[in-house]
Amino acid sequence: MSLSRQKVLIPDKAQAPVVGASSHWPSRSEKAEHTHFRHQLMYSQKGVIHVTTPTGAWILPPTKSIWISGGTPHAALLVKRPVELIILWIARDAPGAPDWSGCKIVSVSPLIRELLSVCSQQPWDYPPASRSSHLAQVLLEQLEVHEQAPLELPELSDPRAKRVAAMLRADPADRRPLAELASAAGASHRTIERLFATETRMSFGRWRLRHRMITALEKLANGDSVSNVADAVGYESPSSFIAAFKDSFGTTPPSYFKNMHNRRVSKE
Repeated sequence: MSLSRQKVLIPDKAQAPVVGASSHWPSRSEKAEHTHFRHQLMYSQKGVIHVTTPTGAWILPPTKSIWISGGTPHAALLVKRPVELIILWIARDAPGAPDWSGCKIVSVSPLIRELLSVCSQQPWDYPPASRSSHLAQVLLEQLEVHEQAPLELPELSDPRAKRVAAMLRADPADRRPLAELASAAGASHRTIERLFATETRMSFGRWRLRHRMITALEKLANGDSVSNVADAVGYESPSSFIAAFKDSFGTTPPSYFKNMHNRRVSKE
């Protein structure tokens, strides 16, 4: 992993309120759980990474950015392919900074994408009234007006519920009903449903659907076909998968990744 500016500068000690760098992660990279005093904003220009905290897991495809509030323990994992990241570190009192806690995934508009790129290239000691300072504030103010994507998968703590979640993570295409999964985990279906509702604030069915959609999103981002992805996450036909995807993300898989494809073509 390379992070040119971080080799010589420490983000939490930077003078400017918003500082950044570009980062290349080779395949199967991993960053152990850590924290920053500053908020962190990560944007994947290419590739998919997973971010985990003690309370949940998030997927970061190339169309999204993730906000990690200062002091939030988090780890990052790249499973398959190299990733090109832009990372910004934001002072807690930075003008325009959203008042968010934990992690939030935000859609990246063309404006936000360009602002991320420019802000990551600015000096780490720019003065308060400079152009760099103004651009950083515009970026932070834009974050709150863009949609937050449903890409969080809450974690479970009860061993029985964790066993059910582990079965689904091992095989997203598993179509067994809750009663059968619960029995395999040593609990009743009512107990598992209650645990999911209490610990994740989601029903079991909603959690299962979210897991399938997040898994599908990663596979699609890596270039898998819609028909193969539909089968891999447990749908009997591509049409039923596309309908579920549209219900979850408000658009079809081709439209979801259309902007990402256009950006790649324009750079070639």
